Amino acid sequence: MGVGDRAYMQNTIPFRSGISGSVIVLCLIVGFYLVGLVQDSTRIDLTSWATLPEINSAPWQWFTYAFIHYSFWHLLGNALGLWWLGKAVEEYYDEKVFYQTLCGGIILGALCWWLTGVSGVRSENHILIGISGGVYALMVVALLDRLDQVITLLLFFFIPVNIKARWLLITLLVVTLLGWGFSELPGRHTWTNWKPALDWAMGTSLAHSAHLGGFLFGWLMWKYQNQTNRSGGGALSTMSNPFDDDSATSIQPKNGQKIVQVRAELDVLLDKISVKGFGSLTESEKRRLAELSDQLK
Repeated sequence: MGVGDRAYMQNTIPFRSGISGSVIVLCLIVGFYLVGLVQDSTRIDLTSWATLPEINSAPWQWFTYAFIHYSFWHLLGNALGLWWLGKAVEEYYDEKVFYQTLCGGIILGALCWWLTGVSGVRSENHILIGISGGVYALMVVALLDRLDQVITLLLFFFIPVNIKARWLLITLLVVTLLGWGFSELPGRHTWTNWKPALDWAMGTSLAHSAHLGGFLFGWLMWKYQNQTNRSGGGALSTMSNPFDDDSATSIQPKNGQKIVQVRAELDVLLDKISVKGFGSLTESEKRRLAELSDQLK
């Protein structure tokens, strides 16, 4: 059987039953937004129990704050990111990884936000809301394996802009760090020699620290998933324990590599396909898979 004949090499989408995690979370944040509209109309407090205040916070508020969006544009931006990135993570990994990444980004984002205000003037009126930390974590996990993939973004929701995933991540990370260091951090303290320098561009109301926490957890989750998937296969043991058959190691493929090395590198790619599916391979990995397969024919 050739490499292309293997079941997991067929570029088909596996059957998924039930509602995806992305849709469930999307329905939750939209539902909470509608409750917020009712709150604004009736002047009855319905959502303050879910927001995260700087002081006197309840344990559940470190998670529930993510479902509250007071602004329509805030909701729309996060909803679009959740829909696109959440589906990518679920297809690339699975629904479990989606939930783990989202929840971890939410919690670590809240922790970074809280730590940013340490030694500052704290108030119950200063609260954190929005699922941005989780969305940023999903973005990192979804795109780090697709750095050369070209993504089309709709700037201001109608101007198409093409950008590689690599530069999207770098741009957003730089904006987040600048916003945190020159807007949010000094804006939440009374330091005499360090004042907000980017209020005009980013505003102190934007929680860059929560985005930073999402970036950090997304990177940690991506590292964990890649290490787990690599250690789960037999490729590494094959590389460290070559075949004892001298006739096998003496065969030289077209590029000069020993056949054992070719098989070992091929096993790494096949292990990734068996765990994540053929669609998880980057374009360079697909080309490399074809090259290795040709060398073993």
